[in-house]
Amino acid sequence: MPGCGKTRIGQLLAQRTGRPFVDGDRELEVRSGMPIPVFFSRYGEAAFRDLEAQVLQDLGKGSGQVIATGGGCVTREENYLSLRQNGKIIWIQRPLNLLSIQGRPLSQEMGLEELFKARRSLYARFAGCTVSNAGTFEEVIQQILEVTAP
Repeated sequence: MPGCGKTRIGQLLAQRTGRPFVDGDRELEVRSGMPIPVFFSRYGEAAFRDLEAQVLQDLGKGSGQVIATGGGCVTREENYLSLRQNGKIIWIQRPLNLLSIQGRPLSQEMGLEELFKARRSLYARFAGCTVSNAGTFEEVIQQILEVTAP
């Protein structure tokens, strides 16, 4: 979900494990040359999802990195295939009342409850494991390390 802490948790996890961190949304902004809300309003969701799929396909070819994706990447099956080929997919769950939607065009338009209902089964299908982000970032990192241990 948007605002669940994917980017910050990804950064901290990468620091903890000594792996490179890649933010899919930032990569999308670099490739498009504009902030996501501008791209989204100018070209629409379909074009946004197309570019997102290209970015994730490229990122998924790498290994040994921590990737934070956008919350809507689950709306395309090819994103699962791209991300799963060299890694583990983790669903970071956060209570809806704690999510931030500022600057997130789709979540402001739909509302968080409606968005969660539409995506819940997709998140469950994509995820290799699930962690809760209802506490501190350190607690989330520890959960991730535990569920991804060999």
